Amino acid sequence: MNYDINLKHLEYFIKVARLGSINKAAQALFISQPYLGKIIHDLEEKFGVPLLNRSKQGVTLTPEGTEFLRRATKIVEEMDSLRFHTTSGGENFEHLSVSMTKFSHIMESFIEVVLRHQDQPSFTHRLYEGNPDDVIGDVVSGRADVGVFHFDSKRRREVEETLSSKGLSYRFLAYVEPHIVISKNHPLVVQNKPVNLKTLSEYGFIRYLGQYDDLVYDLFGAEAKKDWNGSSRVIYTSTRGTLMRLISESSFYSIGIHDFDCQGSEYQAISIPISDSDLMFEFGYVMLEGVPVSGITDEFISAVKKRLA
Repeated sequence: MNYDINLKHLEYFIKVARLGSINKAAQALFISQPYLGKIIHDLEEKFGVPLLNRSKQGVTLTPEGTEFLRRATKIVEEMDSLRFHTTSGGENFEHLSVSMTKFSHIMESFIEVVLRHQDQPSFTHRLYEGNPDDVIGDVVSGRADVGVFHFDSKRRREVEETLSSKGLSYRFLAYVEPHIVISKNHPLVVQNKPVNLKTLSEYGFIRYLGQYDDLVYDLFGAEAKKDWNGSSRVIYTSTRGTLMRLISESSFYSIGIHDFDCQGSEYQAISIPISDSDLMFEFGYVMLEGVPVSGITDEFISAVKKRLA
């Protein structure tokens, strides 16, 4: 039998298997659903076995499909090794692809590692930012090699079960207590008054769209959730830069963690621990199960651990 298979088609199959949907995979790959469906059908025809179970809810792997995925992944990884781990002058050149929740500590770790390898003759590095679900999706789809995110430490078991069901392995990084992030020139700071959630209740609160909801509710209580539905003193943003600039130029505040490297010099902002809270952020990272950690990814993870410690 002729097994003349396009490597790109193997990558397409892996994407479908990871997303559990031909439609979602087609959108992620920027190709049409009928075209992708034909590619999967042709693979099944060539190998003479059904690779996917199809339903209105999406697709799942058949036993043959599971084995095909394992072998296809191994082939693609070997080709990636040739592509990204090219040897020149005795050195290995690697790429760094990261997805992260919006903490500057993680961003600074990415920059540190990228700058450390800036003299390589060839490289491709990527950094994506989003909420925890975005991070998980980026790793599942193969868009990122490693994802760093945070959650309420009490939800550890729930999070691990969810990640395992998606074929991801989770590794703990650090427990970090929540902090109030505020300008050095905030009236409460200048007047040397207590800075806590109660004394800040009259000031504007900045939060990320679609992020921190459960964590912030735990900090502020159920009444805060009810008040925010019609509150006129909440600012929503989707970027770290906007959030930090608002803090630096106003009396607004936000919830974060301890200072990052450039927080004071660039934004004139400080972080103050929330001493009366039992909430703890847990930071960890995820990768696809069975995928080895590259040297440059290991450097990045070590840098993140150091900044979160």
